[in-house]
Amino acid sequence: MYKLIWLGCISVCVPIILACSVYYQFSMNRVNQEIVSKSEASLVTMKDRAERILQGIEQESLQLAIDPIVSDFFTKGSVENTIIWHQQLLDRIALLKNSNSFIDEIYFYNATENVVLSNRYGVIPKESYKYKDDIDRLLTEVKLSQWTYLPVSQKDGFITFARMLPVVSGGKPQGVLVFEIEMSAFSNFLETDTFILPQGQDLLITNYQKLLDSNKSDRADLNSVLINLPAIQMIRTSDKSSDHLYAKGIDGKEAHFLYLKNVFGRTYITVISEQLITSQVNWIRGVTLLILLLFIVLGVLITYFNTKRAYNPIEQLINHSKALNVGRIQSKENEFDYIKECLDFLNKETEKLGSYMEKIEPTLREKCLQQLLDGDYVRQEALIRDCETYGIPVSATHVVLVAEAENITKDKRFIPEEKGIIAFVIANVMQEILQMHDTLQGYVMPYQSRGVAQLHFHPGQEQTVLQQQTLRYAHSVCASLKNALNIDVSVGIGRFYAHVADVPVSYKEADTALQYRIYKESDHVLFIEDLEHVKKQAPLRYPKPLEHCILNLLEIGDVHSASASLSQFAEVLRDSESYVFIYQSYHILLSAIITSLEKQGGSILDILEHNLFGQLKNKQTSKEIYDWFVETLFPLYQWLTENSRSSSSQSGIQQICKYIKENCTSDISLVQCAGMVGMSPSYLSRLFKKETGMNFLDFVVECKVEEAKMLLTETDQSVSEIATAIGYSERNLNRIFQRLTQTSPSVFRARHR
Repeated sequence: MYKLIWLGCISVCVPIILACSVYYQFSMNRVNQEIVSKSEASLVTMKDRAERILQGIEQESLQLAIDPIVSDFFTKGSVENTIIWHQQLLDRIALLKNSNSFIDEIYFYNATENVVLSNRYGVIPKESYKYKDDIDRLLTEVKLSQWTYLPVSQKDGFITFARMLPVVSGGKPQGVLVFEIEMSAFSNFLETDTFILPQGQDLLITNYQKLLDSNKSDRADLNSVLINLPAIQMIRTSDKSSDHLYAKGIDGKEAHFLYLKNVFGRTYITVISEQLITSQVNWIRGVTLLILLLFIVLGVLITYFNTKRAYNPIEQLINHSKALNVGRIQSKENEFDYIKECLDFLNKETEKLGSYMEKIEPTLREKCLQQLLDGDYVRQEALIRDCETYGIPVSATHVVLVAEAENITKDKRFIPEEKGIIAFVIANVMQEILQMHDTLQGYVMPYQSRGVAQLHFHPGQEQTVLQQQTLRYAHSVCASLKNALNIDVSVGIGRFYAHVADVPVSYKEADTALQYRIYKESDHVLFIEDLEHVKKQAPLRYPKPLEHCILNLLEIGDVHSASASLSQFAEVLRDSESYVFIYQSYHILLSAIITSLEKQGGSILDILEHNLFGQLKNKQTSKEIYDWFVETLFPLYQWLTENSRSSSSQSGIQQICKYIKENCTSDISLVQCAGMVGMSPSYLSRLFKKETGMNFLDFVVECKVEEAKMLLTETDQSVSEIATAIGYSERNLNRIFQRLTQTSPSVFRARHR
């Protein structure tokens, strides 16, 4: 008996030791994978929460910046009743502040009045405002909008979002709109160990797990240490949208860095230190040893009692179930009641899992549709499997619509960096209209700076009915965006297909339909079936005589007649109804104009600097192309030829300098001077700096100060009258005069009279 027991113990111990070694390695790998998986899920959750707050604050800032209360102040220059205007703006600021618990303070500063309007202090002079140094720093950086830490507000525990005012302006900012966000509330909303790290136009949101528990430094010091970590800098400069790496953390030990970037220039990072990972896997060693001892003892007991006890599979199954569910299910005396409790528990867990899958399904479905439009599905089996998982019908009739905003670069409400926001707005409107149509089903998402809708219909419906419903939906989208937001959009519609695998084809056709805007500007809804149904049989001929006419008129300086000939040129091209022919014809005309410009003595370096072909490529409609030729190319041609022909006469920069000196008592802008010499404002700014050694604004200020000196020494006008004469307030004149001459106007008059 005992020999049998010892033999059984030996035979049990060897495989148990081997099994525990395998279990140990397997458990270590699995725990590491679980840590990474939890980090990824935590990172996505943190990103979703942060984006909801940050994008909301940015959109609220933009809405307030373009509100007529603010924008009219800068465009009209003054208001009739300052007190009423201040109160109206303070009411808008208070409404925004009270609607968002993360915003502690909103203030607005304008250089004209040199006052600050704050929800906390009301109307207060800038010099008396606690954040006056922060305002000066923002105005010197001259960034349109940014997230940043400012010296004074950071000490109060705030991170700042600032937007220069007015929103659309080519000159120096005239004011600033600032949102102070309470860091502690924002970090606690995300996770306790979250740090916000602004870097220029970028924003790094980092969750360093258990950092505050193990480090007694304050947040400002930790922010400085974190931003200087080599791993953080490597992530910031990386071209990848998401990845993970192992590098040294704050304590100098190995840490796991997981990051995710989005299109708004924000990077989300989760950091898990090696110490934390080790603490989470230490229990595996103890559990493995405990299991080893447990199984050895169990082997001995089984060997001993195996001869005394009959085999009972039901009892063993129940005992195994109790071992797996310790603390979850209350033990029952009746075995059947216990089995019933186990089945109820499994049913509840199944419902929880189903609820969780329903929550994450829209995000996963959108990712699936993006992969489908990109053509990433090589195997049809994988496509069908994902479609069935996310509720996308496979054998329905599918069609894709693409909505794109027109002439967005000329809309002063937006800046080029906000294309993603515009696409998001278009997609939201499309989604709302889709929900209002009971007969339509599908999904909408922002994709490649445009709104994309994928509609599906029950198979067997008549093609004409589907076309009518789709066209009504497209027209509703155009009308709603125009009426509600004053945004002109064009909608391209692809063909109808009977299988989801053909959705990428319909998307490409919708994209192609938008190209036909080049000669169908009046049609905002373009259906590829109507556009390609009939092909013109007439031969296509490039209008060479009109090209010669345009070149001859440009060479003699008759820009007005050249514009009229260009209109005839565009009309001839439009009659061809061929996108490729029209697009290539404009490129041929541009090449001919450049060749003519070289013959007239224009500098090829000056021509290439403007990237003319790149500018032409970005124009989508015939009107955009015509406006670009008339407003940009023809004035450039005229200026370059006149500049080369009149080398002995006064240069453009000298002409501008003379004009500024002779008219320094008037308001002079860079855009106004650029129009005088036929240059673009950006090119004039660079050329002015190169020729004079100082920027345009400093030269204007210097001329105004020289005029003030002359008036101080030669007239008896007061300082206030002189300030008004040169277009300044007395306060601004004193400040600028002191900065340039190291003395005040009154002292200067006393010394030089």
